[in-house]
Amino acid sequence: MKRYNRWAVILVMSLGITVFTSSCNKKLDIVASNLGSEKLEWQSISDTRAHLMGIYGLMRSATADNYGHWVYGEIRCGDFTSYSRADLRAVRENKLKSAYPLLKDLTDWRRFYAVINAASLFIERAPEVMEKDKRYTERDMKYDVAQARTIRALMYFYMVRIWGDVPLLKDSYDNGSFVELARSSEATVLSFAESELLAAAQDLPYRYAVGTQSYYGALYGTWVGVLVNKITAYSLLAHVAAWQGKYINAEVYSRFVIDNYSQASLELLTTPALVNPTDGLFGPSTRAQILAIRSSYEFGEATNTGHIESLTLGYPIVTKAKPDIYVSRDTINKLFDDVNDTRFGIDSISGLVRTNYFTNYNGDIPIFSKIKVIRNGAGDSDFSIFGSNLVFTRLEEIYLLQAEAKAVLNQRDDAIKYLNVIKERRGLKPYISNSPKDLLEEIFLERRRELMGEGWRWYDQIRLAKIKKNNPVMNDLIQKGGIYWPISSDVLERNSKLVQNSYWK
Repeated sequence: MKRYNRWAVILVMSLGITVFTSSCNKKLDIVASNLGSEKLEWQSISDTRAHLMGIYGLMRSATADNYGHWVYGEIRCGDFTSYSRADLRAVRENKLKSAYPLLKDLTDWRRFYAVINAASLFIERAPEVMEKDKRYTERDMKYDVAQARTIRALMYFYMVRIWGDVPLLKDSYDNGSFVELARSSEATVLSFAESELLAAAQDLPYRYAVGTQSYYGALYGTWVGVLVNKITAYSLLAHVAAWQGKYINAEVYSRFVIDNYSQASLELLTTPALVNPTDGLFGPSTRAQILAIRSSYEFGEATNTGHIESLTLGYPIVTKAKPDIYVSRDTINKLFDDVNDTRFGIDSISGLVRTNYFTNYNGDIPIFSKIKVIRNGAGDSDFSIFGSNLVFTRLEEIYLLQAEAKAVLNQRDDAIKYLNVIKERRGLKPYISNSPKDLLEEIFLERRRELMGEGWRWYDQIRLAKIKKNNPVMNDLIQKGGIYWPISSDVLERNSKLVQNSYWK
């Protein structure tokens, strides 16, 4: 929600987020909520709203803290190069046990369990409010619980991609009933996430507060592009299935999104509409979203950290002399080799450069400026406060996922059709059936171009290597468990049932 970070602060202050550090109790080493007086909680609709906003706020913190979304998904063995930061260079080179504070923090999964616990607590306690406050309707409770289940499933999917096997908690643990807990298999955790998403999808709407209806006293404009919805659930289902290599399911779920996205007011975007800092997908506009975590400048949620711009922007866009990370000219030229590509291209005659994804191409270091929401998108270089949305997935990404699924299932003509939807929208020549280029490689290449900077590169490399089995380095990492991150030493010390991922022992 537009106000979820502010509500999260209120929630954290009122409930108190604490870490179990007692060696006597030896609880699972995760962040827990201290509920305080039972008389003050879960009494009215204002409580459910505050707790729901708190879940969204905690999700923002979990994904954006220490630039985690981008460090996990983009920097590790990716297209971005570190200019001067040794910690980011270590991540890029897969040296994840290097002694840098950033890496230590990113090996700790407790912030994700804070979200999971808040969601579980909401699922368990929200029905009490309906009994006590007649304003809290059955419809709203179904919407709220379905959102909590979706976010909980997302956090488990997120962690599985990072650590593989993780502890699976299906209930809140504020009652002290959880002692040391071992990890569940990746398959078990993803099976739970899938069941949660399927259940949530039944209750989630395509849109909130349509027409004369309201939701928490607000109309459609307040909620559009902010809350998870039915399309979100099916998009996540498609990715859970693809990660497991279950491409029949991935095709069904992603096709549901493509067949029904108009009901959620979604649309495929031109490149200028995508990157526009005031009215684009990453900006403060009220565009419909599949899944985005907002940081509205209007509501005081914009910050100078926790945004990709803090890493990628430099002079002349902001006063910072050099960016922390950049994409080299060689990589840009290799990937964006078509002069007609609306994302980036160089006219061979005039030498003019399209700058939708990159600026300062002819300077010392190209600036990745695809995402550049300074304040509310209209800020200048003197104010390095960013209000961009963290976009987990969008419609173009789902089209390419559908193409991937079709290709794996040997439905070649359909795979080409969905790939070309994106190619043609970006000004590229369509892929033709008799092309000498491998279709699946071309689909992933298009994902690499289209989704640069959005947190997909590392995970796409893993999926492609699992399918093709032609990348010796990546396939060796997959075989040895090196695709996962090590587990924080703090976490391991407080739970004797946990063991370090084998690759990092």
